[in-house]
Amino acid sequence: MEPNAPAAPSGPAVPKLSTAVLIAMAGIATLVLASIFGYILFLTSMRIDERLWWTGIASFIFAAVFYFLYAATHDRMIVRPLAAGFFLVGAGSFYGSIFTNNGSSTLNLIWLILLSAVVLGVLVGIFYMAKDAERDAVRKAQRKLTP
Repeated sequence: MEPNAPAAPSGPAVPKLSTAVLIAMAGIATLVLASIFGYILFLTSMRIDERLWWTGIASFIFAAVFYFLYAATHDRMIVRPLAAGFFLVGAGSFYGSIFTNNGSSTLNLIWLILLSAVVLGVLVGIFYMAKDAERDAVRKAQRKLTP
């Protein structure tokens, strides 16, 4: 018997179709998000406080969408940081809109208090979610595996 011939060297690693589709979806989503924010910030003829206001609304909507996506998938690597990032951009835009607004100081104070209450509510929710996740991790660590 003759020994088997060595296998031919394989070509470059080609990603699976599902990976390529996922990368394409992420690229399209990034392009859409960038175009929405680019339109709001650079192409509209609104005042700066109005642009910041619309950026804040869009960011809060995207943060809510990514949070619901996180709730459905429990993906802590990508979706959860995206939800937090869009929330921070939204809160920062709203604060910037309040501070650059030339309206009455009483109305600005009311908006500042409302926004601070929303931010505080989200932070309290994050705190309790972190406590629940820690409690679940401790509970799972105490389980004993049966052989």
